[in-house]
Amino acid sequence: MLLDLETVVTQVRRQFKLFSVIVAAACVISIIVALLSRPVYRAEAVVAPVGDEGALSESTNQFGVLAGLLGSGGKNWNKAVAVLHSRHLIEELVTRENLLPVLFPKKNSWMPGTINNGRARGPTMGDAVLAFRNHILQIREDTKSGLATVRVEWFDPRVAAAWANELVALADEEQRGNAVTDAQSSLSALEREFEKVEGVELRGAIARLIEEQLKEKTVAGVRAEFQYRVIDRAVPADLDKRVQPTRTTMVLAGTLAGILLGVVVVVTRSERARKMLSRREATG
Repeated sequence: MLLDLETVVTQVRRQFKLFSVIVAAACVISIIVALLSRPVYRAEAVVAPVGDEGALSESTNQFGVLAGLLGSGGKNWNKAVAVLHSRHLIEELVTRENLLPVLFPKKNSWMPGTINNGRARGPTMGDAVLAFRNHILQIREDTKSGLATVRVEWFDPRVAAAWANELVALADEEQRGNAVTDAQSSLSALEREFEKVEGVELRGAIARLIEEQLKEKTVAGVRAEFQYRVIDRAVPADLDKRVQPTRTTMVLAGTLAGILLGVVVVVTRSERARKMLSRREATG
């Protein structure tokens, strides 16, 4: 059925009361849905690699241990960014804060519905990681500035900010632990080699390596920010700064849908009436 604009306008005018009721109902429903939808707030923590301070870093590189204190944590930044949204880091946050019941209350838009042997299963850690990655956490890296943004969106602005900051802290704690473990393993291996060799030159080289590993281990233990320098901590958003839902957009979309539905109903009714009249004339 092909109808031109003039025909549609004519049919809408003839059944304007029905059309108006449909549009008004759609508008009211969209307003109610917009008002009842839970607001979602965004919190962001901005981090940079430790030791990436430009002129300050360059000026301190000549001072031995101080250069190590400022600069060694800035290595492998790509790996450090990947850690921020890694599965094991999210699992650690979920475990520490007991977030399964928080992420999956009785009524939740991403509540898993998998049934196993006829029985609905409860949410798992895998569900929590999937929900966090798909609905809550975003990691944005600016390759030009060398900054990474940890973005968390949640219904409570204070919780969103707390999770963003804690993820950074957990990642830094993990990187620190890995550095200490690696340094200790290297120290043990170097000390064993030092006891075996006899050449003065070789023993001196191993001693220097031992000194470097001791410095790395010390740096990891004493530096407050090991891998991630927090440029801007996440803070709770104001209650009127929701990112979802955009109520104006929801109402406009609902009204537009009502207009389209109203046109379809009006045109369908008119076409049905026309066909019935044609049948009566044919049988009459």
